[in-house]
Amino acid sequence: AFNSNGRAKQYPHLLKYINALSRSLPLTFRLRKEGSAATAQHDAVIQELQSSQHNNLVSVVKYDPSQTIYQATSESELSKSNLSKVSPSLKELLVNGSQDGTLARQELGSMLPVLCLSAGNWLKPGSKVLDLCASPGSKTLQALEIAASSSSSPKRNETKNAKLGRVIANDVHSARLDSLKDAVDRSGLDDILTSRVTYTNFDASVFPPPKSGKLFDAIIADVPCSGDGTIRKDKHILPNWSPATGNALHGLQLKILMRALELIKVGGVVCYSTCSLNPVEDEAVVAAALKRM
Repeated sequence: AFNSNGRAKQYPHLLKYINALSRSLPLTFRLRKEGSAATAQHDAVIQELQSSQHNNLVSVVKYDPSQTIYQATSESELSKSNLSKVSPSLKELLVNGSQDGTLARQELGSMLPVLCLSAGNWLKPGSKVLDLCASPGSKTLQALEIAASSSSSPKRNETKNAKLGRVIANDVHSARLDSLKDAVDRSGLDDILTSRVTYTNFDASVFPPPKSGKLFDAIIADVPCSGDGTIRKDKHILPNWSPATGNALHGLQLKILMRALELIKVGGVVCYSTCSLNPVEDEAVVAAALKRM
């Protein structure tokens, strides 16, 4: 399939794919509309991002209806690794914003499960959400900002009187759960929101049913995987890759998805996701779950 120069002859699309994987992930982050004392600075941050100093570096993701997700422009080739060199002022803005809760540093791929659930209105203010494999916590926080907010009470001091949702953040590894708790504490979100997180330490494949008997409105099942979809940020993944890894994880992934389907309420939605491009870990798991239903 390759000539003497190592270029693809029969499969030019494969060459484009490999070239894409060799490029660093573009810098991404999202602004928080509410949930922190820093939301008053929201407009000021947007103005700063749209200034001549930064507007050629990052721009709003066009398909995001909230207009709060920013990604590096293709021209800037801005990434986490070169941010300090390319724009120290933007790095300072992002660091300060991460600390005071104005924004969240999160990769676009990590945002997709919550964006999907929110777009379908399965995840909304007041929702009861289960994040089965929650660490390191990016999706937990993203879901929390929606579930524990109140669309009917735009003022933060009225939120206490509104019906707030809850996110159950579960992880089988206690050390990872501790890291998740630290991430929530450092997020800059108001205590009234962070108090709506319940931490649990169960094997996701046998997660116990809620004591109340009330099943979940939405479940995030971002299951353990081979991680072969993260080779753009982790150079160690590809040299150590083996099809045996995905094959070995398939059974556990299926068990977790099946348990999620048992815990979701009628009309609710489970969002299954991995950091893998392997069909054995993705389509085959979903197909096997559907076959068992």
